[in-house]
Amino acid sequence: MRVYQLNTFCGIKSTGRIAWEICKLVLRDGGEVRFGYGSEEPSSEAAPYAYRTAGKLDRKVHGAIRKLLDGEGYGSLMATRALIRDIKAFQPDLIHLHNIHGAYLHLPTLFRYFATVDTPIVWTLHDCWPFTGHCAYFDASGCDRWLTECHHCPSLAQYPICKGVDGSRRNHRMKKKVLSKPRNMTFVVPCQWLQGNLVRSHLGHYPCRVIYNGVNLSQFRPVASDLRQRYGLENRKIVLAVASDWDERKGLPHLEEAARQLGSDYCFVVIGLSAQQVAALPEGMLGLTHTANVEELAAWYSAADCFANPTLEDNMPMVNLEALACGTPIAVFATGGCPEAVTEECGIVIPKGDQQGLCDAIEKLCQESAERKSACIERSKAFDCDLTFRSYLSLYKELCQ
Repeated sequence: MRVYQLNTFCGIKSTGRIAWEICKLVLRDGGEVRFGYGSEEPSSEAAPYAYRTAGKLDRKVHGAIRKLLDGEGYGSLMATRALIRDIKAFQPDLIHLHNIHGAYLHLPTLFRYFATVDTPIVWTLHDCWPFTGHCAYFDASGCDRWLTECHHCPSLAQYPICKGVDGSRRNHRMKKKVLSKPRNMTFVVPCQWLQGNLVRSHLGHYPCRVIYNGVNLSQFRPVASDLRQRYGLENRKIVLAVASDWDERKGLPHLEEAARQLGSDYCFVVIGLSAQQVAALPEGMLGLTHTANVEELAAWYSAADCFANPTLEDNMPMVNLEALACGTPIAVFATGGCPEAVTEECGIVIPKGDQQGLCDAIEKLCQESAERKSACIERSKAFDCDLTFRSYLSLYKELCQ
């Protein structure tokens, strides 16, 4: 079986790692893969299979169209034509889409091509962007215009950020027309929450299945490290928080307030911040822009007494699953699919925005971290990528019959 994957990132960051893990299963099953991507360098493991769709200049131009004209998906015309030639040359039995936003694809051109082929298309949604006129999520704003027609978008300042004209009505109309062109497309979502929204959208007539995100349990597992000694945290409770981008929806202010309330016995370690965000953290919080590798990230998960995720908008965050796999209990707001990962034994779900509830949950989980470790590891086995992603292989074979 020949599978062509398409995603913003290749083998890196959450969606890129998910797509690459699926590729590895295809390869182990005797198939062939090709991975089209749009941004940053692929992981060394994925690089031999990777095809970059757009160069840096192309993405800058597309990014300007997005920022000024709310034009995500309207740039990268020549790059998309070249991508289509690469797809044709590979002759896939199946095409698997992931995130197609990220200023690297011309959507009308890509989906006009998809309308001409009978190749099965699987599209895994990692957010709500395909069925809205602008935003990736609409929970925080409470907007439901995506159910009819987007206009006067309240989330222009959120990804994909637009500082110019509001193009949400134009975008929504384009998506309704263009994204419904493929004849043989099946959606996959990583949680029941996203499935419930998809079926109410203009894409709801397509078949949709829930396949939970999978975590690589050989990479994310309890490991020993000297992180506590290295950072002078031997006598403090470590509360860890991780995100690839700490934008407004990720809830950083809730962590800062919790750090103030809980005091010096607790150290909040926040990974994935910008240099400016690190500099602005309150005293007593440790901010890191990144980790050196997956092994160091797993070491931080393992060293923590509690993992806190106060995201206000999300689907099924990989960081929650990674923390559980390392034996660390999680405190999450009742956001998107977050509650679907949590049992009473491995974490606590807090009403969204409940600051005192977040503090109470962190305090309780830190006190009970050791007793909950085995339950966390056991829960993570339900999200073992070797098991969950085999559902993709079954789906591929079913669609290619």
